[in-house]
Parts: sequence; structure tokens; C-alpha cells
Amino acid sequence: MRIELENLEGGKGAFSHSYAAPELDLDDDRIVLLEPPTVSGEFRQRERKVKVSGRVNARARVECDRCLQAVELPINSRFTLEYVTPEDYQAQQAVELTQEDLDLSIFEGDAIDLDELVKEELLLSIPDHVLCNEDCKGICARCGANKNLGECGCETHELDPRWAGLKDLVNRES
Repeated sequence: MRIELENLEGGKGAFSHSYAAPELDLDDDRIVLLEPPTVSGEFRQRERKVKVSGRVNARARVECDRCLQAVELPINSRFTLEYVTPEDYQAQQAVELTQEDLDLSIFEGDAIDLDELVKEELLLSIPDHVLCNEDCKGICARCGANKNLGECGCETHELDPRWAGLKDLVNRES
């Protein structure tokens, strides 16, 4: 989605867009979008700066990190970003980054492309560690059965290989 700056009336406007499936590639195989992401918000241009704020909404499916079951996650992310020209960015270079610099991006030409911002918001909204529930038991290391559905019957007493030498030592002395 592109915001054409020359079409702004009074230096401000609103936007809304619903992405089609092939239009937005997240480049992450673990995330499946269950419904088309939508982005909406408003923008305001002052001099050569454009402030964009809005929200991204979607539903995604990822795998539980313990048992590999599908987990559906709602995505509701708010963003605020200020765009400047490359010349203005070079002029403001500071010795140390401030919090405001983290919400600063560069645009060239007469339009701002929001697709990368939407991808970033979607990816950042997915937690690093996803569990189907807090008590997830995971899968059996021997047979691969989902332990949440019931016990698999594999022997659960497993000796840590780091202690194997001590076991041999104790058995020799007995």
C-alpha cells in the first residue's frame, strides 16, 4: 500500500487497506495468516516530515513450541512512525540514538510504501515462544507422541548422560 504525498489535502489524510493473500509475503514459514491482514490509520505531513499512525489487525496460526499443535493468535498492533527524506535524516544525525530515533524511517520520492511496516508489525506481534497452554507437556522424545493427549508408554526414567560415570562408580563399590 502506498501513500501518495502529492494527493494530500491540507497535509493530512486517512488510509485503510485489506491485503490479499499473495500481496504480503512474511518470509517466515512458521506463520500462516488465517485472514487477510488489514491496516488503517492516518497520516500528517509537516514540511518534509510525514507522521503515520495506525493499527494492523490479523489472525495467525503458529505451532506450539512444545507439542507442535496449531495455535491461533489474534494480532492487534498499533504503530506510530515518522518518515523523513534522506537529506533530513543526514542533517539530524546524532551521536547517540534516542527513543524517538527508533520511530524514524526514511522515504524517497513522492510516496511512502507501508507494506514493509505492515510486515514488520505482523512479525513483531508473534511471540518468540508460543505455547498452546501453560501446562503443555510437549512430545515424547522417544516416540514423538503428544503427551497432552495421554501417556505414550515409553519409559520415562532416563539417566542424564553427564551422570553415567558416577553410576558406574557407585555400582562398582556396591
